[in-house]
Amino acid sequence: LLSAAGLQLGNGLRRRVFTHLQRLSLGYHNQQRVGDLSTRVTSDVDRSQDMLIQILAALLPNALLLVGMVTVMFVVDAWFTLIALSATPLLVFATYRATHRLKEATRSARRAEGLVAAAATENLGAIPLVQAFTLENTQGASFATLTGSSLRANLQAARLQALFSPIVDISAAFSVALVLWLGATRVLDGDMTLGVLLVFMSYLASLYKPIKQLAKLSTALAKGAAATERVFTLLATEPHIKNRPTARRAPMFSGEIDLQDVAFSHGREDVLRGVTLHVAAGERVALVGRTGAGKTTLASLVPRLIDPDRGRVRIDGHDIRDLTIDSVRDQIAMVLQDTVLLRGSLRDNIAWGRPGAQERDIRRAARLALVDEFASRLPDGFDTVIGERGANLSGGQRQRVAIARAILRDAPIMILDEPTSALDPRSEELLVEALAGLPGDRTMLVIAHRLSTVRDADRVVVLDDGLVAEQGPHEALMQHNGLYRRMAETSLTPMGVS
Repeated sequence: LLSAAGLQLGNGLRRRVFTHLQRLSLGYHNQQRVGDLSTRVTSDVDRSQDMLIQILAALLPNALLLVGMVTVMFVVDAWFTLIALSATPLLVFATYRATHRLKEATRSARRAEGLVAAAATENLGAIPLVQAFTLENTQGASFATLTGSSLRANLQAARLQALFSPIVDISAAFSVALVLWLGATRVLDGDMTLGVLLVFMSYLASLYKPIKQLAKLSTALAKGAAATERVFTLLATEPHIKNRPTARRAPMFSGEIDLQDVAFSHGREDVLRGVTLHVAAGERVALVGRTGAGKTTLASLVPRLIDPDRGRVRIDGHDIRDLTIDSVRDQIAMVLQDTVLLRGSLRDNIAWGRPGAQERDIRRAARLALVDEFASRLPDGFDTVIGERGANLSGGQRQRVAIARAILRDAPIMILDEPTSALDPRSEELLVEALAGLPGDRTMLVIAHRLSTVRDADRVVVLDDGLVAEQGPHEALMQHNGLYRRMAETSLTPMGVS
C-alpha cells in the first residue's frame, strides 16, 4: 500500500514536471539541452520516487521499532541503556558527514548523467551529419569522455555509500562489547542477574537492525535528494512569458496588428530597435530582409512567444500582455521556420492544428496544402506513421504537412516563416494560390526569400538593422532604387536565395 502511494506521488510529480516544461519560455528551452531536460523528467523523477517509496516503507516502521525497543531497554535498566547508546552520537555524526559527501557526489553524478543523455540525444538527431562528415570515431571518442566522467562520479558515490555498513557494524560491535564487559562485571558482583543481562543483550542485538536500516535509508535519501533537487530546481523556474494577474480572455480577433516602438535584444545584440508597424485586418504582409534583420523575431512577438524589451504589441487594439496567453495563441496559426513533426500518423500531425477536428476538415486542409498528392502514395495513406521528426518525408512534404496544420487551425491570423522554402516552383505557386483563396479575411504575415511569394503580398515590409527600412507594394518598391530593389535583383529569385 505504501509503495503504491509512492508510485502515485511519483507519477504525479512526473506529470507536473512535464506540464511545467510545456509552459517555460522559448528563451529557457533555447539555453537548455534536450537530453538533460529529458533526464529530469525520467530518471531524476524515478530517483525521487524511489526515495519517497523507501521513506514510506522503511522510515516509519523502523523508527517506531527503534523507539519501542529503546523504551523497553530503559524500563529494564536505564543506566545500562545509556551505556549501550554511547556510540550513537558518533554514529550520527559519521552518518551526517558521509551523507553530506554522498549528496555532493550524487549531485555531480546526476549532472554527468544529464550531459551523457544530452550528448546521446543530440548525436542521434544528427546521424546524417555524422555519417556525411565521417565523424563516427570523433563522436565516439567525445561520448567516451563524457561516459568516463559519469562513471568516475558514480564510482565516487558508490564508494561513499559502501562506508555506511562498516560504520554501523563498528558502532554496534563497540556497544555490544562494552555492554557485555560491564554486564559481566555486574553479574559477577551480584548487581544484575544473568537473565536480565541476556534479555538486555538480546534487545541490544536487535536494536541495531532498525538503526542499520535507517542508516541505509539516509544513503538513499542522499542519493535521491540530488535528483529531487534537480527536479524542484526546474519546477521553481518561472516562465518569462506568463499571464498577468489581471489578464482576461481575448475576444474574437479580426486580425488587426499594431507594433508600437518595439525593441528586442538577444543579450547585448539589438535585433529590433524601435519598430512601428500597422497591419490591417485581412492584409497580407511579406517580411523581407537580410539574415539577422529581425524578421522571425518580429513575427514571434505577435503570438507572444517572446516579449519586447520596449514597446507594445496590440491585436485589435488590445495589448496582448493584458490578455491570457492561450486565448491569444488559439487565434493564431503558425508555420515555423524549422518544421516540427512528431512520430505518429500523417493525420495526427495535421490534426495538431485543431485537436478534435473532423475527418472532412483534415482532408480539406490536406488538399489545400497539396498533402493529398503524396499521401495517396504512402503505404497506409493518412494512417501512415511518418517517423520521428518526419524522417520518412522529404523536406517539401514536411512543409506541406505544416501548412495543412495551419490551414486546419482556421485562425484569423496566420504567420508563415519560410513556408515554401523546400518546395519546387510549381508546388509553391499552387500553395500560394491556395493560401490566398482561403475563405474569410485573415491577416497573414509571411517571411519569405522567394520573389514569387513576396510579390503577391498586399504590402512588403523591408527590415534592415532592426528597423523598417521600406514598405509598400512590390511594384511600388521596385520603382525606387532602394534596399528592396537591390535585394530583388540580387537575393530574391524565383527559386529562393541566390
